[in-house]
Amino acid sequence: MVDTRRLEKFMNLGEPAGPEGQSRGAPNAPRNSLALSGHRDMRRSGQDRAAIAHRRSNIDDNWTALSDHSRDPDPEVQIRQFNLMARSTDIIARFDVLRTQLVQTFRNRKLVSLGVSAPRAGAGTSFVTAGLLASMARRADLRVIGLDLNLRRPGLHRYFEIAPQVPVLDLLSGRVGPDTALQRLTDTVALAVGQPVAEMALNTQFSADDLAVTVADLHDGYAPDLIICDLPPMLDGDMALAICGHLDAMLLVADSQRNSSAEMAESERLLTGQAEFLGVVLNNYTGRELV
Repeated sequence: MVDTRRLEKFMNLGEPAGPEGQSRGAPNAPRNSLALSGHRDMRRSGQDRAAIAHRRSNIDDNWTALSDHSRDPDPEVQIRQFNLMARSTDIIARFDVLRTQLVQTFRNRKLVSLGVSAPRAGAGTSFVTAGLLASMARRADLRVIGLDLNLRRPGLHRYFEIAPQVPVLDLLSGRVGPDTALQRLTDTVALAVGQPVAEMALNTQFSADDLAVTVADLHDGYAPDLIICDLPPMLDGDMALAICGHLDAMLLVADSQRNSSAEMAESERLLTGQAEFLGVVLNNYTGRELV
């Protein structure tokens, strides 16, 4: 079971709105946020409306041109059973609440990119990322892109039972464009997922700086409301830390049966100064707090 209540105190969702509809305590200009406010100012002032309409048309065309996702012809029996369980009314409702919290926070703070990580492997990062993406797909007014950036051990595709087409590393390095790497899950949600990348290829081809370029390209070409990234664990190597510095915000997943409060505290410490920390989702929640 997924518990999302701890997020509310981080997101200031229960506080009265401040000037211009922002929550009290919310930063006015997050350090890594993409510059969306300029387009809003142009709409308010009436400047360059034709250019904005042209860009919207191009963005619509780019989404339409994406290929539909490829079904995995032989998904694992275990993951199929798990996916059926994850479609229960209770779990769907919890992810819908989390989705609404995130969308409100991202709009108020002008954020775009979100990383989802955990202290250690096995906490359910891919499950939470997939649940969020599925919930986003139930909102026709949202366009969302999912990236599996756990390049050594990608698992996001398993929860949608789709077949990876190209390595996500090829998208980050610029060898392929978003139109090749992205698979359209629905009309408004697209994914870039891939098979595991060999250690040697990661060491020679991966650069976290490439992610900033990729995010900018996705924003320019597809104008997503959110870009949700499934990341490696925070405490298993330095890749998650290198990536999160190029994202707007971070969400941590903790398994209440496997992760300790010390691991969570260390993960939060590593995020300081890197990206906005939005809070913790407790996976496998049984009513017991972390110890």
